[in-house]
Amino acid sequence: MARIQGVYVSLHSAQNGQPLRYEVLGRLRVTRGDVDLTPAPPKIAKLLALLTVRAGETVPGDKLVAELWEQQPPRSATASLRVYVSQLRKLLSEPGRISPIITVSPGYILNVSTAQLDVRLFDELYEIGRSHCFAADHLAASEYLGQALAVWRGPVLDGIAGSLEINSFAAVEEEKRLNCIELNIESALALGRHYAVIEELKGLVVQHPLREPFYRQLMVALYRVGRQGDALGVYRRVRQIIREELGIEPGPPLRLAQEAILRADPAAGMTPSLR
Repeated sequence: MARIQGVYVSLHSAQNGQPLRYEVLGRLRVTRGDVDLTPAPPKIAKLLALLTVRAGETVPGDKLVAELWEQQPPRSATASLRVYVSQLRKLLSEPGRISPIITVSPGYILNVSTAQLDVRLFDELYEIGRSHCFAADHLAASEYLGQALAVWRGPVLDGIAGSLEINSFAAVEEEKRLNCIELNIESALALGRHYAVIEELKGLVVQHPLREPFYRQLMVALYRVGRQGDALGVYRRVRQIIREELGIEPGPPLRLAQEAILRADPAAGMTPSLR
């Protein structure tokens, strides 16, 4: 359950006549209360995914055809698209309500509210947490950023065949997720939760070997629990990786963190934007 400005929103509870819930931060899922309505046929599932990632916007029919049939589409592609849309409308129909899929020339719109779509909930929680973090209100930042990360169930649209639109959307949201993790850890460090983040950061630097902020945060956490040698060892490893992979030296934040640790500076690792 997530709280936005004093209002609780649940992606999994049935309220107001059990509205549909659309989830893309993990495997594609559409539910009404406890009922899973996610379409099984791959083309229909992909169509729903394409409409969901562009929810509230008109997606042209020819764009949908190009995304659904990445190679040369068959002559019947446009007619097949209309059949898929019709089937999807039936699946998502709600008694007494207009279909959430609206035909608007030159294509279709999936009309959903913010509370119905997990990615919009994540984005809103992330932005609120980000604002608190940069205002140095780290307790509130930790709460909102933690709630934002809890919305994720796995890789974006896991199991749906990739396409230009889906891959682009996934890349943007994954970058936001990583930024959210960075800020959440930054707040944890500011709150003195150094021991709590060390193991997570050890995993993150393995998963993202060229993402320098995670190394800096690991150096800071280790240093602040009295492991100065281990912190400097992290710098030596990341310097070697970056030089071998990219042929360059680590960026200023990493170098400044190393220098501060060597000086035994109590503010070691704090970036100017968060000090």
